Amino acid sequence: MVTWNPDLYLKYQDERTQPSYDLVSRINLAEPADIIDIGCGPGNSTRVLRERWPQAKITGLDRSPEMIARAQADFPQGNWLLADAATWETATRYDLVFSNATLQWIPNHEALVDKLFSLVRSGGALAVQVPANNGSPLYQAVRDVAARTEWRGLMVGCAELMTYHDAGYYYDLLSAQAGRVDLWQTTYYHVMGDHQGLIDWYASTGLRPYLERLVSGADRQAFQQQVLAACREQYPVQKDGRILFPFRRLFFIAYRD
Repeated sequence: MVTWNPDLYLKYQDERTQPSYDLVSRINLAEPADIIDIGCGPGNSTRVLRERWPQAKITGLDRSPEMIARAQADFPQGNWLLADAATWETATRYDLVFSNATLQWIPNHEALVDKLFSLVRSGGALAVQVPANNGSPLYQAVRDVAARTEWRGLMVGCAELMTYHDAGYYYDLLSAQAGRVDLWQTTYYHVMGDHQGLIDWYASTGLRPYLERLVSGADRQAFQQQVLAACREQYPVQKDGRILFPFRRLFFIAYRD
């Protein structure tokens, strides 16, 4: 299982939290009483939910002990649950099942989405954001470098740790069950100080499973620099010396009648 570093993840806290604000702003529920945040991480997405619905009972669920510990430290009065969403079972039903940038870490989305929507009570909603950046030069560079002879043996299975589907896939899963399904995509242009910012961003998420296969710091550094070299030209330097990092995300909200 991937080990998560809350401090590294929160280095770009504002950029990582903005999609939660964007998703919450589109949820058409007046006063949901019970909310669960699937894959709450260090609690930044859960904070957005509290700001929108301060009277609701909100539970944050994550399988990472490090992330849950950080969430508890930052908001000790919250309800935090250490569990794996893929295997977690509950008899509780929620007015809102929310998930920001988590589903891509769990396989078999057909079963997963069906399970999450089954947790939604009548009149409630399932609201999800998943990265859709698997066509980016950075993502492709990681896969290409991992396939090189010097790394290939160590990286077996890493690419399969992340699952991506398009909007039509999720629409087909939910349209037969939901009264209404809203879907949209947004491309965020993150401003990085330099090319190293691309690696710093991805080191805490999609690059992390690859780095954890490498024992020495020298190997981790070499792998990261090869990734950067493989995609650097695809991210040109702007006139002020900074780098624009486009990052596409897919959103969907399914409402239960």
